[in-house]
Amino acid sequence: MKKSTNPYQKFGEGSIKTDAKSWDATELSYSLSGVIRNKTDNGQGFSHKTQGGWVKFKIELSAGLSIDELMAMDDVTVVWTTDTGQNYTAAHAWQDGEIEVVAGGFEVTFCFKKHQEIINGRH
Repeated sequence: MKKSTNPYQKFGEGSIKTDAKSWDATELSYSLSGVIRNKTDNGQGFSHKTQGGWVKFKIELSAGLSIDELMAMDDVTVVWTTDTGQNYTAAHAWQDGEIEVVAGGFEVTFCFKKHQEIINGRH
């Protein structure tokens, strides 16, 4: 992971919001939706397909936090902000797979068909 000389930048950290909940996240990673190109004909051309995306993160287990409620999320808008300033939103996202409780919290993954990057408050 990239190291920064800025003590206020912690790569892989950010915040996650769904329709009604918000969490501070660590170990944040994501893959954006869009067109994926693959080379063909020994690099002489390419084919493309549209692919959905995902955002994966770890949050701390705390009083009042319901893992069952998280697991039931299947049509929510997910917004995530990285500490380096990127902001993304994905409508109609769903919680994917098991939620595994690990040391320091638990890991959650949301999948989505399309995302939007928010730049200076614009979509």
